[in-house]
Parts: sequence; structure tokens; C-alpha cells
Amino acid sequence: MNPKFSRQQIFAWADQLTQQPDYQALTHYFLDLLHQLPGIGQATAFEVYGGRNRKTCETCSVCEQMVRRFPIDLAEDGLENHEDLLTEFNSGQDLVESDPDSNGRISRVVAVIRKVAGPNRALLIKGSLDKDTLELIGDLIKLYQNLVGLHDSKERDTLTKLPNRQSFDKRLMQICEYYQRQPVVDPKISKSSWFALLDIDHFKQINDNFGHLYGDEVLLIFSQLMEKHFRYNDFLFRFGGEEFVVILNLSDQDNAEAVFERFRKLIADYAFPTVGRVTVSIGVTHIDTAIMPSILLDRADKALYHAKANGRNQVVVYEKTTQLMLENPSSEPDLF
Repeated sequence: MNPKFSRQQIFAWADQLTQQPDYQALTHYFLDLLHQLPGIGQATAFEVYGGRNRKTCETCSVCEQMVRRFPIDLAEDGLENHEDLLTEFNSGQDLVESDPDSNGRISRVVAVIRKVAGPNRALLIKGSLDKDTLELIGDLIKLYQNLVGLHDSKERDTLTKLPNRQSFDKRLMQICEYYQRQPVVDPKISKSSWFALLDIDHFKQINDNFGHLYGDEVLLIFSQLMEKHFRYNDFLFRFGGEEFVVILNLSDQDNAEAVFERFRKLIADYAFPTVGRVTVSIGVTHIDTAIMPSILLDRADKALYHAKANGRNQVVVYEKTTQLMLENPSSEPDLF
């Protein structure tokens, strides 16, 4: 046991860590905990995407690695240089320490968290750390990693590893609450966030004609193409069945429509193994300062239905479709 902290204190930390309801809350609390340790001046969490070993069938797998800081700031592009972090992350060690100074203290530690259902994670810790504190950090990170694994298994889709419907509900509420605190902007000229429902066209026919195994392969490859196409400050979810959700951040209307149109074309041009050609219909709407999550979902769903009813394999933006804007929903769908 670390002599600087009582057994009671350490067990209190463990108790609080295990009470956190989801990955977001867990990571916020863990970073706060690290800042309580002597000598730690900064503790930052990152998600590391790419570079994993993929199954043979995952033909769209990408080798490049991208780093996303936790939590994402919707007001910043987040284009930071993380070359040093990736070098330490790829060293093969679980805890990478800088060279000690003349007093034997460490100024930088990178803790690597792998073997979880979601993306790999990295914790960057800076300060002036002695041997006892380093030992305690190592023990706490083992507990944190186990809890990350448990939350990932609950919050991520088993097949695609994307955040699932439960995670989507919480994230959408957070984003709507964020924009309720922001000034009103014109989405045509200002960068903001966009909500999109994506539905794979004629997916039932894929399952009926080729079997559910190949249907699952389409879902898996589709999700990987999403991860490759969209940026790491966007949010991707498997909504259920053949439906997916993208929350596109820091984009004006024209750019948002262009991003989704490029993805639509990417899917239409991609040669899916055995199945061949697959297309997707996409309904898009703007996340503004006054909208409720239920109305947001309803607008995107109406835009998606419009795309489906008018030939599929297309992107429909709710705000640009006069027919949809004139329709008043008779009731709000149940989202939560």
C-alpha cells in the first residue's frame, strides 16, 4: 500500500470508481482522482483509433492512427499534433515513463489501455512523480482499465463496436443541452452540428438472399467505412438493425450535405464481398438551440423517409426540403 494514502482513502477511491454509471462519468472522475495525487500537474485522456489487427473480411480496414482528446470540445477542431503520444503508445509497454531527473522523479507518463471493446485509450500524465506515486498510478490504472472494459461491453454494439442506442440517447441529450446554452446561429454560414439517420437500402433482401452471416458482414464493413470517412470529432452510433446515426460537428449546411453525399457515393461505389452493390439513404437535420431530442429524431426520420420514398440512395436535408418543413408532426415519438 502506498504510504502517502491510508487504506480507507484508497478503498474510497475504488468505491467511487465502481459507482460511475458510464464511460464518460468514469473517465471524468478518474482524471479528477489523478489530479489529487501528489506531483501530478496534468492528466489527460485520449482515444486512439486505427492500427488494430482486423479480421480478413474487414477489407476497408485502415492502418493510420488518429487521436481524439477526451472529452470532445464542440467549439474546437482539435487538430493537435500527437506524434509523441503515438510513439509512446506504440512502444509495446503498458506504462511508458520519461527518463528520471537528478532526483529520480518522472515528469511524463503515458498509460496505454488496450483489450477493450471500444477504441484503445491513452492517459497522459505530467508532473514530478516519485516511485511511490508511480506505483499507485499503475494500480489505479489497472482498475480503471477493467471498468472501461465493463462499460464498453454495455455501451457498444457487439458486432460493429460502435456506441449503441443506449450511448446514443445520452450523447444526444448532452449535445442538445450544449446547444441550448449557445447563441442562435445561421446554419448556412456558421459551423454547428448536424444529426443524420442512415439506413442501408433493401437490407432485408441481403439477409434473405445471402443469409444473416453476410448481412452481418455488410453491417461490419459499413461501420468501418463510416469510421474511415467521418472525422474523429464526429459521433457515430449503431442505432439498431440496419440503421446508423452520425452527429456531424463543426460544419455549415453546404459542407454537411457534401460530407454525407460523399459517404453515400462511397457506399454505392464500394464492392461488398459476395453481396456486391449496397446503397444507403440518409436523412439530415440541423441541431439548433431550441430543438428537443424527440423533435430532432422526428425531423431526421422524416427526411430519411422522404429519401426512401423517392428512390433511395440519396441524401435529404430536412431544412432544404419545403415539403417536409411544411408538415407539422401530430405527435412526438418516444426517444427516451
